[in-house]
Amino acid sequence: MTATVVPTRLLTAAQAGELLGIHASTVREMWAAGELRYVDLGRGRKVSDAEIARYIDEHEHFADQNKGAA
Repeated sequence: MTATVVPTRLLTAAQAGELLGIHASTVREMWAAGELRYVDLGRGRKVSDAEIARYIDEHEHFADQNKGAA
């Protein structure tokens, strides 16, 4: 049995920031705080698009439809 490898893109802090709607420096702060995982690649860091999707999924909130109902 072989493992299936799902292709993914590796993004720079600037590219990740653009996807998340934040500045690249904020992405770097998230890396330092351990909020967003990254890959060390040579002298730089990259984040996978799968990690961006994971972060969004874990931080997504929906309005409480029952809020205000008595």
